[in-house]
Amino acid sequence: MLQRAKLLFLMALALPASAQKNAAEHPQVTDIWLVFKTHFDLGFTDLPENVFQRYRGEMMDGAMKIIDDNAKLPPEKRFTWTVPGWPLSEQILGPLQTPGRKQKIEKAIREGAIAVHAYPFTTHTESLDYEDLVRGLGFSSKVARAYGLPLPISAKLTDVPSHSWVLPTLLSHAGVKFLQMGCNPASQYPHVPPLFWWEGSDGSRILCQYTALYGSEIKPGADWPCRNYLGMIMTNDNEGPPSKEHLDAILQKIATDLPGVRVHLGTLDDFARAVLKENPKLPVIRGDMPDTWIHGILANPRETSVARRARPMAPALEGLNTQMKIWQLPVGSISGPLAKAYEQSLLYAEHTWGMNAEYGPRYSYGEDWKKWMREAEAEPVPVNGDYSQLKNSSARHPETGSKRKWLHSYDEKRQYMMNAAQIVDGELAHHLELLAKSVGMEGKRMVVYNPLPWKRSGMVEIPWKKGAYFLARDVPASGFVSFSEKEIGQTAGATSSVSTLETPHFSVVFDLKKGGISSLVDKKSGKELIDSSQGYVAGQFLHERFSSNEVGAWFNQYSRIKDGWGLNDLGKPGMANAAQVPYLAVTPQNWHIDIAGSDAADIATLTPTDTRGLAKGYKIVFTFPKHEGYVDVEWSVDSKTPEKHPEGGWLCFPLAVKEPVFTVGRLGGIIDPSKDIIAGTNRYLMAVSSGVAVTRADHSGVGLSPIDSPLISLGEPGLWKYSEKDMPRKAAVFVNIYNNMWNTNFPLWQDGSWSEKVRIWGIDGKTETNQALVGNAWEARLPLLTGAADGPKGSLPARREGLAVSRKGTLVTAFGDNPDGAGTVLRLWEQAGEAGDITVSFPEKSKFTKATPVNLRGEVAGKSVSVTHGKLRFALGAYQPASFLLE
Repeated sequence: MLQRAKLLFLMALALPASAQKNAAEHPQVTDIWLVFKTHFDLGFTDLPENVFQRYRGEMMDGAMKIIDDNAKLPPEKRFTWTVPGWPLSEQILGPLQTPGRKQKIEKAIREGAIAVHAYPFTTHTESLDYEDLVRGLGFSSKVARAYGLPLPISAKLTDVPSHSWVLPTLLSHAGVKFLQMGCNPASQYPHVPPLFWWEGSDGSRILCQYTALYGSEIKPGADWPCRNYLGMIMTNDNEGPPSKEHLDAILQKIATDLPGVRVHLGTLDDFARAVLKENPKLPVIRGDMPDTWIHGILANPRETSVARRARPMAPALEGLNTQMKIWQLPVGSISGPLAKAYEQSLLYAEHTWGMNAEYGPRYSYGEDWKKWMREAEAEPVPVNGDYSQLKNSSARHPETGSKRKWLHSYDEKRQYMMNAAQIVDGELAHHLELLAKSVGMEGKRMVVYNPLPWKRSGMVEIPWKKGAYFLARDVPASGFVSFSEKEIGQTAGATSSVSTLETPHFSVVFDLKKGGISSLVDKKSGKELIDSSQGYVAGQFLHERFSSNEVGAWFNQYSRIKDGWGLNDLGKPGMANAAQVPYLAVTPQNWHIDIAGSDAADIATLTPTDTRGLAKGYKIVFTFPKHEGYVDVEWSVDSKTPEKHPEGGWLCFPLAVKEPVFTVGRLGGIIDPSKDIIAGTNRYLMAVSSGVAVTRADHSGVGLSPIDSPLISLGEPGLWKYSEKDMPRKAAVFVNIYNNMWNTNFPLWQDGSWSEKVRIWGIDGKTETNQALVGNAWEARLPLLTGAADGPKGSLPARREGLAVSRKGTLVTAFGDNPDGAGTVLRLWEQAGEAGDITVSFPEKSKFTKATPVNLRGEVAGKSVSVTHGKLRFALGAYQPASFLLE
């Protein structure tokens, strides 16, 4: 993703000091496996459609030429080009490929000259949800199955420095044996051995090579631990395969420096099989690697919020569709639309979010930036909306090319997530409306559907009365309850504008200067949950404007390249110095409050009298349900003022917990950040899957789940900070709601209107911390869903049970058409770290009698078990997935 010209190839030829030794000092290395790949960027170098055209055309022609040139050599000397799953499946072999070229490519795939690895492309992994990751493996599987090849057992990630430890669990349970991860040359990277076993939170292990470059040096370092060595030869971003001259230079270098060592041109799978057969003694690294680039996803706060809500709704939609078939309602298969939604969601998580900032106002600030924007907006929209043929405009040479094209590249990236949400939301609305029409109740009614596999109660908005809420009690697991208009009713309570509030669960004091809650006493425990002495109040909106001091300090700690493209891509060249524009932390002052009560909830709405020029308006809504002890905090902005100078926004939650212990629900497992983060990765900012618990020695404390933005900092706001050792000391959680920290290929400013919601609750210490976190957090992320109808009654009962699991905290991530073949797939994923037997109860009228264990790519992984009296019992490990094909 970063600009490197020929740097990567030259660094592969130049040997590090540790490797400047002769072959005699490496007696253990007998075989070098050379694997060739180009780094795939979805955009960055150009608009995606131009990148795809290049992959389909000239790249493949280049690959086929070198393949043909080497065709007469012995098999181990023949060139093989490795390609990630999605571009090979959907573009190179896709419907826009020419028939003649496709025929040549297919021949090369069958003969092994073009190889696919298991992963779709490089992702901001921790921003995704579980089933997105699983479906992403399907692109490579599709290619392998289409051409009669075994599924690939290796995967490659490039550029993004670090990834969630969901990867060893995901890949191991998919039958993948080896992962090669390569960092870009400028960023810091995890402190891990060159070859190791990476152990996931569930105990799964995968063989890993980590390199501080895209690929690896040609010659092994002195610390290489085994006889087989991987030379991962990478060409530049979207550059294509190496030339014959490059290949010859590499082979000559090896022959000179390592005489007698056998050289194999092959695949990642070839290397993996060789090392696994060798079975060397390797270190085991158990821990998480939070992404040091993860701040980038909040450069698009609206679309990231859409992603956060839509992604868990895709499995919910699939499960509802399957159950409605079981209940004999007239719904068809949604496997096609759902596959498209998962693909579009994955494309949004791919690590490039627009074109290189060299084509935009990278160096412009203040009036220069505003002038650039005016010129871009004044450019005519191209005929038929076709931006692909426009010439790029460089920030250094703005007089040439199109500025609007650069802006358009960000819109194209945003559209992927909007496409996914449109599919999921549209299908859900259709299904819920049909379900409401089908229940045995006449007249105006509402059906409430529970997308989680355990029973719960919750507030829902009345479909025909916006802003009015109703408490739906005891909605069965994955089932529904119906309510007539008369049953729902709606009794409005008193309204007031005082700064205190008594609810069934809390005593509340609002701070109308900072705009938040200064005291929140949990009536059940009698404990204060908020510590305003930290200088913040709960729900407070904090805006930071950063100076060159913070930017420079971070850059000097983080970047390994201090000038050139390293400075341009990671720093903020051209910004004013700190004397001209100092650091500033701002919160709008003097908030007005309105409190309204109803049967379902008390709702306090705060609005400021002065936005400090940061936006047209702000609003923070605190919702206190009557049925349960939690608070929903929803911040919204009207027309945020765009600003290119480094800035960021937060929602603040200072918590009254002494000597805090942090429990963070990450993708792949719950972590203790004091123990489970691998050095060199992100300690200041990370994405959460479920939420965060902050507890005392007696396990009581506060839980928090960010519903729209997944990014949190612990102890203090974490933008423009990097440390290999720092640990949070204060009991505080900060939810990031926007930032423009990136300077490469993420949007450089934020504007417009959007909202961010966070749920907080007290933890009494009686329930195990993980359970207290996971159950409440997933009820926040997957709310009860509603459909409405009016007219004659249908044939379904007013209430029905759906798919249920016996252990709260285990998610159902798939229940529908098998994406890897025929049949119905059921997939569970344990979230709370509890191992033991679990029972799945199928919906009434289901006819499943047998369940065959399969891995995450649909391969049979065990003996079939019986489904008896509608129940499936099996052992499920902590943080493990389990998949079954149902018959």
